[in-house]
Amino acid sequence: MQTVLTVGLFLLTLVLILVRPYGLNEAWATSLGGLLMLLFGLETWQQAWRTVAEGADVLAFLFTLMLLSALLDASGFFEWAAIHAARAARGDGKTLFRNVFLLGSVITAFLSLDTTAIILTPIVLAFVSRLKLKARPFLVACAFVANTASLLLPVSNLTNLLFLSAFQFRFAEFALRMVLPQVVAIAVNYFLFRWLFRAELPPGFEVDELPEANSVLPDAAYFHGAVLVLAGVLIGYFVGSLYHVPPYKIALVGCGVLLIWGAVRQQLNRHILHEISWPLFPFVIGLFVVIRGVENLGLAPIAARGLEKVGSTSLPQIVATAFGTGIGSNIVNNIPMALLSISVLRGAHATHPAQYGALLGCNLGPNLTLTGSLATMLVITGARKRGEDMGAWEFFRVGIITTPLLLISSAIALWLTFARP
Repeated sequence: MQTVLTVGLFLLTLVLILVRPYGLNEAWATSLGGLLMLLFGLETWQQAWRTVAEGADVLAFLFTLMLLSALLDASGFFEWAAIHAARAARGDGKTLFRNVFLLGSVITAFLSLDTTAIILTPIVLAFVSRLKLKARPFLVACAFVANTASLLLPVSNLTNLLFLSAFQFRFAEFALRMVLPQVVAIAVNYFLFRWLFRAELPPGFEVDELPEANSVLPDAAYFHGAVLVLAGVLIGYFVGSLYHVPPYKIALVGCGVLLIWGAVRQQLNRHILHEISWPLFPFVIGLFVVIRGVENLGLAPIAARGLEKVGSTSLPQIVATAFGTGIGSNIVNNIPMALLSISVLRGAHATHPAQYGALLGCNLGPNLTLTGSLATMLVITGARKRGEDMGAWEFFRVGIITTPLLLISSAIALWLTFARP
């Protein structure tokens, strides 16, 4: 009965996340699922509290990243960067596509995939519309790059933060391990898209249709301060890791400085808090509780034994965990898959190659379905509000060509980082 109830509540939670009946936010789904797990006695309140407490650093980092992105957006930073990327193309449509892809990669890597999904994508679609270009290649680029470029830093993706917390990776160690797989993934993704969308990319566009980059800055002094703070925070991540300072504390200091400077320059108001996706916190907390109930079934040791059969060689382990979590992410969404895979990897006492391989799958794998990651869902939902749409089958046709090649190429690149002396 415990197994039936637990699996049933887990599946119910996933269905509610993906379907969102009556337009309810995903947070309602995980909150309800977590509450029912507790009410049916499938886990104890003590277990739930301990699980949430263990994820407190992740939640704190989520808050600081979203606040930092909101403060940067208030400075005009993202629109300024997008216009510069477009003007740098000098009227060449294919160069414009490349610049958008690279800009999305940089923003995802350093400010998280949610920043690309929520802030950058509407800006890109707005100036593509202004230039009277086909939106489809740029929309797909934003949707994919939000996942593809999220390997580099712990701050790039919530899944990275979860793995960092679970396996005690150092910030600098993580970045050095992931830099080669990240570069390979971005390069493979870009060149595949250049081939797939070769007939849809415009030969040229009118640069004069774009505004001057500086014209979108509400206050130049606040903008320059924001850029300096961002640079300081990024450097601080690496320096802080040498002294075991949690990354969220570095980001929080940056937010504090920007808040003070924004107030001095009279560029902020209480609406800045509206830019933070508050429902994400109950969503994650509820998900922690639901997954803890699933762990109580003892399924992790079974999956762990399957992982052990792969052998001790690093490349097979990386490929197996990457494709396993990649497929799973498209079925149950990548955040639940990350939590489940962490449980399995712990139970199997998995090696570092297997751990990093699983993370490849959670980040790159969700590019098969629209529901594979929240970032993809945010990109497509935001695009629909602007009159641009992409169906599930159309997205899958792009993903089935791109995703396996992304996984295998990045898996080989990751293996090389472990194979070198």
